[in-house]
Amino acid sequence: MEPRPPSFASTWLLAMLQGQTYDQIAARFRVTKSTVSKSVADLARDLQSVVGVIGIDEDSAPTAQVIRAHGKDYLEALEHFVPLAKPAATTSPPIIAHTQIEQLVLHTARHSRCKQRDIALLLMLIHTGARPNEIARMTVADYIDAPGRYRSPPWLPAHAASNGIARPLLLCDATALYWLDAYLAWRVAAGYGVSDPSAYRGLQGDSSLFLSRTGESFTSPCAKASSEKGLHDVLQRIFRYANLPGLGVLGARRSVAHRLLADGCTAEEIAFYLGTRAGTVRRLLSKSTQKPPHPRM
Repeated sequence: MEPRPPSFASTWLLAMLQGQTYDQIAARFRVTKSTVSKSVADLARDLQSVVGVIGIDEDSAPTAQVIRAHGKDYLEALEHFVPLAKPAATTSPPIIAHTQIEQLVLHTARHSRCKQRDIALLLMLIHTGARPNEIARMTVADYIDAPGRYRSPPWLPAHAASNGIARPLLLCDATALYWLDAYLAWRVAAGYGVSDPSAYRGLQGDSSLFLSRTGESFTSPCAKASSEKGLHDVLQRIFRYANLPGLGVLGARRSVAHRLLADGCTAEEIAFYLGTRAGTVRRLLSKSTQKPPHPRM
């Protein structure tokens, strides 16, 4: 049977969360029940591993029961998700080299309509390996304290972490900090989330760290009207600027895992810093990125 395009999987996921059974969906679209269940499960796995589903570990089996129980979180992840052409299952996403980071920053500066934000977002991803949905939930106060000092290190709060466990973000690169500070200054000048000038560098501490071009939080329903569908959408556009095939969110997480390994971290320590499990880390470090066996739905 020919694989269905991502739009079908999204439609079927939404239908399932609206109460339809796989049998009903299969009959409506004239496909088999197994086609529906596998497509929904594959999409759910992509949402977990690429964007991040809050409250669900990326290696959790996305059974129908799990998806329905966390329907709101899967829908939130779907808002950020941009389906991509996938590489062969036996090919790992490439590790992002330092020269490629420079190329990504250069092309983003040339082509982005929101240069300060997009470069800061790109470097946040590359240096921390945090998922787009986790970054979207970060606030200004997670990055700086009330007097405006950089938190060293900043912590991703438990409510923003996909696995529900707070963790430090290894964000100490001077270039990344420079662009984050430049973006916050740009926000003040633009009047996005501003408050008392004496606190949080003039910004609201509880406002999202990254905002859409119209000044809306990426976790807010108001942001859905924007041409930017979510942080994954923004990030994929950034990677397209540089025309470096294969680079993306998973490649960034894999790059962080390899960097931490080179620094002497164990698989368990890397799992903690990436907010995942040791088994996932071993796959990130291997030459194969094959997914776990498909569960019975």
